[in-house]
Amino acid sequence: VWLVGGRQWRLADAYNGTRTLREIFAVLARGGVVGGGSAGASIQASFMVRGSEHPNDNHIMMAPGHETGFGLFTDVAIDQHVDVRHRENDLAAVMKAHPELLGLGLDQGTSITVHGDGFVVNGPGRVAVWDGRDHNGKGYYYLHTGDRFNTDTRVAALAH
Repeated sequence: VWLVGGRQWRLADAYNGTRTLREIFAVLARGGVVGGGSAGASIQASFMVRGSEHPNDNHIMMAPGHETGFGLFTDVAIDQHVDVRHRENDLAAVMKAHPELLGLGLDQGTSITVHGDGFVVNGPGRVAVWDGRDHNGKGYYYLHTGDRFNTDTRVAALAH
């Protein structure tokens, strides 16, 4: 299943609570794959960022009524286009309000492959990881191509 980009709130409004979403979960249960780019990546998380319906305001990180993603990846918030749009710090407000979440900021053209309790970073860019800890004065650190992350322990295994 491929989830298209656009605005994630439109995907949430169209599919949350529907048979289509139940069938997407069934695809995963059968060992299938779900992917997506841009909003199609963000909507897969349980917490949806940038859910504002205002057509010209994609800067609102927490939009009441539009904070529930598909939940294919639980206890996670996923932001996109982080480096190219200089969004490195945009997840800070979400993480402060929801410290139980793992925040992931995907660079343009970069993806992660999730299996069970972990993921691996697919290049060419990087992924900002917001894990609730301080990293040299920042709330995040970066993982690069080939790096792995255990979502249960919140520990990274670097490829290099």
